[in-house]
Amino acid sequence: RTGVAIKGFEGGQTPLHRRLPKRGFNNFNRTEFEVVNTGSIQKCIEAGSLDAKKTINAEALANAGLVKQDLTGIKLLAKGDLKTGITIEVCRASASAVKAVEKAGGKVTVTNPKVKAEAKADKPKKAKKKAAETEE
Repeated sequence: RTGVAIKGFEGGQTPLHRRLPKRGFNNFNRTEFEVVNTGSIQKCIEAGSLDAKKTINAEALANAGLVKQDLTGIKLLAKGDLKTGITIEVCRASASAVKAVEKAGGKVTVTNPKVKAEAKADKPKKAKKKAAETEE
């Protein structure tokens, strides 16, 4: 009667969220990369927050404020112009970004992304330790 209506209630008719089918799923194994564009790197070099002579890695990008949190790695994309030759170390890079960096006289080093959960890296150590204890 009075007051606030129940969200999604359509007067007894089947509500829209139940009439429409479910689609897709959320992949829990997905690796999410922090995206950095070549144009934003050039702006930071011109502003002086990045040194083009040194190797640019995740730590340097975080100090410059280009990366807020390093999820599993950094992906370099070719949005914007890059005029300065740089040496950059990232987990992923688009083909056009690699081409843009090499055209400017730089080099892109692609490394492996971090393991999503640090616990996964600890399990083999525990298994080896347990195996060593049983052998003794």
